[in-house]
Amino acid sequence: MSNTGWKDDLARDLEAYGFGEEPSAFEMARASVIEHWSTEIRRIGKGFKLVVVGQARRHPDYEDGDRICTAAVHWFDRHARFVRTAHRIYVLGEQAGEEIPEDGINTE
Repeated sequence: MSNTGWKDDLARDLEAYGFGEEPSAFEMARASVIEHWSTEIRRIGKGFKLVVVGQARRHPDYEDGDRICTAAVHWFDRHARFVRTAHRIYVLGEQAGEEIPEDGINTE
């Protein structure tokens, strides 16, 4: 992924994922990893976004083990191997195993 033309990169990747393609082995090897992760739905204006929270590993802006929250997720791999945000691919490590609350989404 390049820093310029990120919208084109994102559109190309989403189209490819829709046809069953995956990030290359090189992209996955250099991607940041999120361990002990879980998903959250967060309000953004009148809408909502899906994010992944967990412990960072190999992230250029955080120390290994720091708790992070991704930007809005544009693609969540159906096998929970990776997610794609606007600017980054994250490899998903061990899931936290937290249950989704029965109350549903907190919209307050």
